[in-house]
Amino acid sequence: MMKMRRTTIKRLERLERLAEGRIAAPLFTLLFCLPCALLMWGAGLAHAETIPPCSDAHGQIIQQTYHSEAIDQTMRYSVYLPPCYDADSAYPVIYLLHGSNRTDEHWPSLGIDAVLDRGIVGGALPPMVVAMPYGGWIANENRFVGAATWSHIFLNEFMPTIEARYAVRDTREDRAIGGISRGGFWAFNIALRFPHLFGAVGGHSAFFDPGHFPAEYNPLDIARNAAGMDAPRIWLDRGAGDYAFFGLDTMHDALSFAGIAHDYTIYPEGEHTDDYWAAHLRDYLAFYAATWERDEPDFIPPQIRHDFDVGGTLDLYVPSAAFAATRMSIERERLLRVYAGLLDFDLILSESARDGLIAGGVAINTATTTVPDAALIDALWESPSAYTLIALNNLTPRLRPLNIDGDFVLDTDLSAYPFAFAGDAVDLSRVTRMMFTGTTALARRTREAIQQNGVNWAVSGIRDVVIRPDFLHISNEVSFAPRCPQSDEPVLGGLCAMDEHFALLYLLGVDIVELSGNHNNDYGFNAYLRTLAMYEDAGMMTVAGGRDLESARAPRIIEHGGGSIALLSCNWNGPDFALVSETRPGAAFCVLDWLREAIPALQAEHDTVIVTLQYAEYDRYTPIERQVNHFRQVADMGADVVLGTQAHQPQTYEFYTTEDGRDAFIHYGLGNFFFDQTSWEKVRFFMDEVILYGGELLTVNIHTGIIEDLGRPRPMTAAESAEFLALMWRESGFPP
Repeated sequence: MMKMRRTTIKRLERLERLAEGRIAAPLFTLLFCLPCALLMWGAGLAHAETIPPCSDAHGQIIQQTYHSEAIDQTMRYSVYLPPCYDADSAYPVIYLLHGSNRTDEHWPSLGIDAVLDRGIVGGALPPMVVAMPYGGWIANENRFVGAATWSHIFLNEFMPTIEARYAVRDTREDRAIGGISRGGFWAFNIALRFPHLFGAVGGHSAFFDPGHFPAEYNPLDIARNAAGMDAPRIWLDRGAGDYAFFGLDTMHDALSFAGIAHDYTIYPEGEHTDDYWAAHLRDYLAFYAATWERDEPDFIPPQIRHDFDVGGTLDLYVPSAAFAATRMSIERERLLRVYAGLLDFDLILSESARDGLIAGGVAINTATTTVPDAALIDALWESPSAYTLIALNNLTPRLRPLNIDGDFVLDTDLSAYPFAFAGDAVDLSRVTRMMFTGTTALARRTREAIQQNGVNWAVSGIRDVVIRPDFLHISNEVSFAPRCPQSDEPVLGGLCAMDEHFALLYLLGVDIVELSGNHNNDYGFNAYLRTLAMYEDAGMMTVAGGRDLESARAPRIIEHGGGSIALLSCNWNGPDFALVSETRPGAAFCVLDWLREAIPALQAEHDTVIVTLQYAEYDRYTPIERQVNHFRQVADMGADVVLGTQAHQPQTYEFYTTEDGRDAFIHYGLGNFFFDQTSWEKVRFFMDEVILYGGELLTVNIHTGIIEDLGRPRPMTAAESAEFLALMWRESGFPP
């Protein structure tokens, strides 16, 4: 009788669901695939009944013993067997060695089984066996000659035991070895002496010591003399604070000297601790398994086309993560897999969202992690890789929506979106999106770059992002002068913008211009008044500046989406000539008595109050104590969102509980948007997209960017963004 693989049975189950209409598929899929499936079903029915498809979500770790003849001692080990382990199959195997004075439970204590389960079930890793021996006293001895050595016991007694007892492959390509600290030393000692046995070797904070061992057994000496070796793939890593750095750096130098290819990763955080190794288990396993084939079932993405009006009222579930997650986007195909009933280990659903999705016809996998609604936020913040699907109207600032292949869900084709359903929970006409950006100064070298390349070049990298929200805010700190950089009146400061560059604001679709900056009067008060008239003629709203004190202090009230949003802004830093007075135009100064009266009044009359502040500029990611106190004071007065528009170097975020118990969103500094500062930290910036429903704050979607060539901002790549966010979340004090 023909034997059917589990993947084939899974395909048949999927075809059954297609035929029953439980998931959508194009007509040609049913017409052409179903007859094939029926033929296969007839050929393999009996076997399919006796060996059901794998439905396990978890593997298992078991402890066993073997006898070492070399030291006449019973030795213990732990072994991980993957979900649906089949003794008649053959799996690749990783041998992982523990650190000094630890046991075979070292790797399990780091949570390696959970990472393996998630990776294997989610398709990121192939099914594998992981064998973890306990070296005991012999592994702590510097013995290298004869049978009573850890390397001899490992190679001649432990490894044969694993290959005899478990369904593992015995080829070099399917066998890897690695270790932590002392275990990393042994992994390299064994793999570099017997490179024909292992396809990969990893040293995680591996402890290497020059001159401490005989040269023929010291991995450092072996590596330095390894030119021409058919070496396995090699990985080394450590945290920046690891005390074993010298030996690892020396191994890197030795391998480089011998011309041996290898990866050496120094993570910006981490010491010689379990917390460090646990944080990078996924990276380690991805390295070991990089060349192993994943036996994934074929996935036919369902074709979705809703027949209801997706532009009106509907039920809409949005992929979201903890605000402090480093991911910005998720793949559409990954969401389609969830829609089709496949398990995603990173997905955590609230009970109400699960029920709503099932009611909408989604085949949520029964193994999907589900938590009570009240526990969802904590669950996501505790799992940096996790995400959820949440009703749009249930978003909060502590949950950040994920883009789908780079686009916010409302910018995608909702008629083909898998988690949109006919309903009345959300009225899209009540959604308001406001994008806030940091410092804009079309002056100095930025002015020269735009003059050389043109305004179309300047906006080309970022325009597609900023034109999508309903309102775009910029904080323009520099007035337009007719003969810039020349002046017809006394110059008070050094910055001006050219008239022809005003077109940049048109091309970006600017709606709101903040005038709290400290350079708008640099080229005189007439230039300021002239620029103010240019904004008015262009139909752009202004805030925080004006011809007189009353207009400079006036809030901007935005009626949109059935709600009312109040925007207030001021300058907390000066200089004096930049500030409005009875005799000159300029920025409104942040007088506390005025703010204590104005902000509570706005809170009483409007749905959401947003305050932007031009504070003192500091070359640091974290705000000084005085800045923290002032921003929190503004929140206590009644602001729901407080944003710093002064920062040239982006600053941290905070969720602040106000004196009256509200949860205020504070961002101490957005960074530059258009400016000519070129250091690493000052070309990186945030844009905060405040999302409201019926005028009430839902959440804040963040966008990260980099200024290129002095005058062309662009979105960060996924890798750039992950690096930047990891830094900013660490500086913000968010949990890793």
